[in-house]
Amino acid sequence: MPQDIQPHLIRPDLKVYVKFFPPNTTSILQPMDQGVIANFKAYYHRCTFSQLIHETDGEGRQSMREWWKSYIMKAIHNIEEAWKEVKEFYERSVT
Repeated sequence: MPQDIQPHLIRPDLKVYVKFFPPNTTSILQPMDQGVIANFKAYYHRCTFSQLIHETDGEGRQSMREWWKSYIMKAIHNIEEAWKEVKEFYERSVT
C-alpha cells in the first residue's frame, strides 16, 4: 500500500480491506470496460479529434492549445453524442 495514503485507510473497527488492481488489468477484470465503455471511448475520441482537426487545420485557424482551452462545452456535447451512439449500437445489436 502506498505510504502516503496508509494512515487514512487503517480503520480496524470497520473491517474494510482496500485492494488495488494491478496495472493494465481493468479491461480483463471489469467486463464493462471491454464493451460499452470501450465503445463509448471510441465514439468520443472519434468525435473529439474530428472536431480538433476540422477547427485547427489550415492557415489562420486557432492553435490546438487555444482549441483545448475552449473545449469544456464541446466535451459535454461530445459525451452526449457518444452515449447516443453507444445506445443506438446496443439497441440494434439486441433486436
